[in-house]
Amino acid sequence: MKVLLSSKTYELVEKKSRFIANIFYVENEKDASDRLNEMRKKYYDAKHNCYAYILGVGGEIMKSSDDGEPQGTAGHPMLDILKGEGITNCIAIVTRYFGGTLLGTGGLVRAYSDSLKLAVSSARFSNLYQGIELSFDIDYDNFGKVENIVKTINQEIISNSDETNLEKHEYITVIDKTFEENVKLRYLIDKEVFDKFCKNINNLTRGKVILDDANKKIYFIKDKKIVYFNS
Repeated sequence: MKVLLSSKTYELVEKKSRFIANIFYVENEKDASDRLNEMRKKYYDAKHNCYAYILGVGGEIMKSSDDGEPQGTAGHPMLDILKGEGITNCIAIVTRYFGGTLLGTGGLVRAYSDSLKLAVSSARFSNLYQGIELSFDIDYDNFGKVENIVKTINQEIISNSDETNLEKHEYITVIDKTFEENVKLRYLIDKEVFDKFCKNINNLTRGKVILDDANKKIYFIKDKKIVYFNS
């Protein structure tokens, strides 16, 4: 799955009808509703504001609306485009200003679909990578060794990857470091290397640092940033 990095707008004119496609990154259904209301206010004099959205790391939540257009001519085709592109946590809203000429069901499907396709094709996306947020304390004598473990794992993954398919993201990302009596560390670790990281830490500290399920949190990595998904 992939997510939108920034909002995008594209306008298409078909037989004097204006189709304005807007796509937004959203984290939940409330965000999607807020964006829809925002577009309804912005285009308050438009005849239709049709929409489709997908939410969840596996696209578990899907919804669409024709908003008064003939059934199946707007919302569902828009949803098919989002699904076909593998986009999640995104709402697509296509606003129509009627131009006085009826387009027919086929014409409507093409116009709503084409305007959204053009918006999607001009937008920037990032793939998602499943990760685990992990926090633990380490003594100062071992702190440098932990950093070397992080560096080594990141380098090994990159060197063993197919360069043509390599996604540029950090497999272990430092979220926070606090220097007190011990060093408090918080990492976001790609699921692919999580077990290896824990094994290295356990070997280093001879099991003194307990990495248990209590401090694991599943997130996703987006261009070296964390994307939060509601469960």
